Amino acid sequence: MSKESRAIKGGAIKKFFLFCSAADMDILKQCPRSEQQKYASIGATVFFTGLLACISGGYALHMAFDTFWLSVVMGVFWGMLVFNLDRFLVSTMKKSRGKTKEMVQIAPRLLLAVLLAIVISTPLELKIFEEEINEQIYYAGTQKIDRLDSLYQQRAMLKRKRVDVLKNNTEQKRSARDVFYQQYVCECDGTCGTGEKGRGSECERKENKYLKSDEEFKESKKENDEEIAQIKSELNDLFDENQENKKRLENSFSDGLLVRLNALKRLPSGPQWAIILLLISIEIAPILVKLLSPYGPYDHLLKTIEYNFEIEEITAVNMRNQELNNKLTVLASVEQRKVEQELKNNEGAMKLIGDAHLELVKEQLRIWTDQEKSKIRKEAMDKLIDIKKE
Repeated sequence: MSKESRAIKGGAIKKFFLFCSAADMDILKQCPRSEQQKYASIGATVFFTGLLACISGGYALHMAFDTFWLSVVMGVFWGMLVFNLDRFLVSTMKKSRGKTKEMVQIAPRLLLAVLLAIVISTPLELKIFEEEINEQIYYAGTQKIDRLDSLYQQRAMLKRKRVDVLKNNTEQKRSARDVFYQQYVCECDGTCGTGEKGRGSECERKENKYLKSDEEFKESKKENDEEIAQIKSELNDLFDENQENKKRLENSFSDGLLVRLNALKRLPSGPQWAIILLLISIEIAPILVKLLSPYGPYDHLLKTIEYNFEIEEITAVNMRNQELNNKLTVLASVEQRKVEQELKNNEGAMKLIGDAHLELVKEQLRIWTDQEKSKIRKEAMDKLIDIKKE
């Protein structure tokens, strides 16, 4: 049934969206304007889904490689890949009057659309939650620095405690020496002890005790001061080492894609799922639009054309099979005649062979008969000769 061809009215944008929908322009020209608008809407959905994938992929690659032009080229490539895939999914969906058949047909396409949406959503989540991710990265960095400072404080505290122990030891030696000095002075001036003024034996004994404690104090103070000076030097070295470690740690902080993905996982999942579901709904929008759209003239014409094409192909195959069968029949008859002629020829040859064989047998019988006759005559002659001799 022929249809009146109608020109597709509209600008280049409408024609571009019809191209995005993968619809057949020749069939659309035979359909009402409403069909053209429907497929232009489907094409627009496919195009904007690819555009979203282009932006998302470009941003993800920019974070990964930090190269503008490479990100632009690869983002465009990714967007075109998703666009072409969505266009393929829409074009391979065939409308029918039964929704069950359409649902079975659409199930694997929906699964693929969901996977694409999850892939596209991740870079957008990284951009939307960029400040929160930066905060998570900064918090993780400060935790590492705090652990480093805590380790430094523990090591420094042990050294400071050793310094306090050495200082207390020095003060104890000083206090003991001062006590011995007071005892020595008051003993010599008679204000304590024996009460005798002057240098007596007790005064000399306490003097020796004081001098000995003074010597021990000076020796201990010298050793302790040297050890304290060494510990303070170690504390300074430990502080410098800690500062150097902190600088190296700060310089080693990574801000790459993997670090941001790990930081994204630590954020609350509610907003992330909202974005994923939104992108899933956007990604499956072309398929849902095609699924929810009613069975229209375009689908009817397409089905008719495909049916006619299938009938023509089946007819052509049947005709080719018939031609092949005819050729095989002719070849079989020719071959049969050849076989029959061969059999006839073989029958004549077999007859000649049989006649020749019969002649050979007859000739052999004749020769044998002659030989037997000769033998009998010879035997008879031999007997006659023997009789005559007797």
